[in-house]
Amino acid sequence: MTLAERYEKGADRWALTLERLGFPAAYRFLFSRLGLTLHDKDVCDVGTGCGDFTAALFEVSGQAKSLTLVDPSLTMLQRARKRLKFAGRQVQSMPVRLDELTLQKTHDLVLGAHVLEHLDDPEHGLRHFYDLLKPGGRLVLSVSKPHLCQWFIWLRWRHRWYHEDDVCDLLQRAGFQSIEVHRFPNGVPARCSHAYSAFRGVNQDLFSNQALES
Repeated sequence: MTLAERYEKGADRWALTLERLGFPAAYRFLFSRLGLTLHDKDVCDVGTGCGDFTAALFEVSGQAKSLTLVDPSLTMLQRARKRLKFAGRQVQSMPVRLDELTLQKTHDLVLGAHVLEHLDDPEHGLRHFYDLLKPGGRLVLSVSKPHLCQWFIWLRWRHRWYHEDDVCDLLQRAGFQSIEVHRFPNGVPARCSHAYSAFRGVNQDLFSNQALES
């Protein structure tokens, strides 16, 4: 079974499972700390799933100028599109993998929740993320970290997990600058994941508010 097929199969219970584990609240905490403003920004979410990462962003930061949702699971993408139809003044969805993605424009903000763990070549994948950004644009990731419970998750999803130094090194090699690690406050997200933010290029003036200390 492919990864997309696994996500198709799990789509009906996905949002409820994440809510039960505390991920939406953790994501809202992250975006509150980052203090982003979106009213004139183009946003792209790669690996959208049912839209939990993006929904948390817009609950905290308001509507964007445009929103592009990318996920190989058509069922999850349809659920996210319905859920996020008012999150941007223009909303489009693309049922493809990251390595299949071709877009005509770049973005001010690119999101990726638990995408890196599924990439065969994570550095190459991060270069794709880099190319999706405008100069000065920002990347925000959530990435699995080492923990005993990862082995139980692996049995279903066959994912990887990364030490924070390894993620920072991969981001740097892909060309990102001003890399920051953000820790979730408690619960399953704190045990299993770290968040990361980084910029393309040295101009960091695209957002009126920058991250508070991580």
